[in-house]
Parts: sequence; structure tokens; C-alpha cells
Amino acid sequence: MNESANEPGTGSASPSAQALFEGERLPFPPVPAQLSASLQQQGPGWFATRPLASTPYDFDHFLAEVEKQPGLPDYAVVGFDGHGINSWAVHFYLVSKGIALFIQLPWGGVYLEPEPARAEIAEMFEWAEALQSRLQLAESAGKIPAGLRLQVAASGFGHAGWRWLDAAQDTATIRWNPSAGMKAAMLQELDDVIGGRRLFISSPPQ
Repeated sequence: MNESANEPGTGSASPSAQALFEGERLPFPPVPAQLSASLQQQGPGWFATRPLASTPYDFDHFLAEVEKQPGLPDYAVVGFDGHGINSWAVHFYLVSKGIALFIQLPWGGVYLEPEPARAEIAEMFEWAEALQSRLQLAESAGKIPAGLRLQVAASGFGHAGWRWLDAAQDTATIRWNPSAGMKAAMLQELDDVIGGRRLFISSPPQ
């Protein structure tokens, strides 16, 4: 893998993005179809649906962006980015109406054991697909108030945790749930929302 660049590409790059993951023998991230068709190459190893001010490896930039801009348009980022000989990762970022999902897992470093890493990535992408499906069910049932978005940070190099962002609330006051057991906890939370055991109260507009 090479150092990343930030020049926007032209034309749909979805087949090229999929081929990139196939070349690494990794599953393709569960990008919604309407976004997958808009992926464009923006660096040697990564694709996005919009021009970006930062490369994917700058995980905190993307977390902060969605926290500061509740009305950020839907977008997706997929691919591989990093630096040096061991600071490399696979990335899947998805921001849409009800979710801000940021996954960054080690991949491509010279000291990495590929098979355990490959299994972890496959499991995480499978979980991300299940999370999106449950969230869609909750949204379709009218269980998620307008302005509420599930934020997920899952980085193998930095921050990990989850919380519900509310566009009407200062993000600094919203606590993060811990990373331990968070995959099961989020799926259970959404099951409770769908089943009516967890209710959200809409915040008044600012």
C-alpha cells in the first residue's frame, strides 16, 4: 500500500473499490447501494462519495466533523490508508440520517498477522450490516426522533465507543458508552427500541 493522496477522482468507482477489497481477500463493507454507486477514487487505496479535507487515517477529524455539523450530507468512505511500515488500516465510514459509523481496523502493516485481522474485519463488517438493518427497522417504525443519530467509533488505533447524538443538544454534554461489549449492546439497544422497551423523547428545537 502507498502513501495516500487527496485528489478527487472522476466517474463511479464502485467496481474498482470492490476489486480493491477482493485483492486483499476482504469482504466489501456494507455501503448502502445509493452511496456505493457514487464512490470515487480519492487516493491510491481509498474511495469516497464526496471530496474530503482529510485522508481516512485521520480518524478524529471525521468524528469531530459529524459532531460539529449535524446537517452533514450522507457520505461513505472505504479503503486503506496509513503511514510508515505498520500504521495502516482498513476504513469504512458511513454517515446518513440516523447513523454516523466510523470503523478503522489494522490492516497492511508489516507486523500484522493477516488471518486473525481478516477474520476481525469480516466480523465487524457483518455486524455493521446487522446494525444498519435494525436501525432501518426502527426508523421505519417511527421509533427514532428527527435529529437523533447513532454515533459509533470503532478504531483499533484510537477512540472506541458509542452514543446517540442529538442535533438539539451540545455534543460535549453527551456521554460515550464504553467500547467493551459495544457491538452486542448496540444491537440489543435497537431491538429494545423496535420492541418499544426503549423510548426516545424528542428534544425541543434550539
